[in-house]
Amino acid sequence: MLVWNPEGVDDELWARLRTHFSEEQIVELGSFVCLTFGQQRVIKTWSVGHGEVLADTKAGLAT
Repeated sequence: MLVWNPEGVDDELWARLRTHFSEEQIVELGSFVCLTFGQQRVIKTWSVGHGEVLADTKAGLAT
């Protein structure tokens, strides 16, 4: 809901989350979703395919 349908985040959803998670855990989960979604958006925007940029390379950056 947070990413695909923010309008769908209602009191019922919050109540369901609170049956499983503390407030701190809900904030942490939300932060993780936002970070991951942002990373995926950048990867898609740059048209980077799976395995095209490895962690130990400069990925075409000037040295």
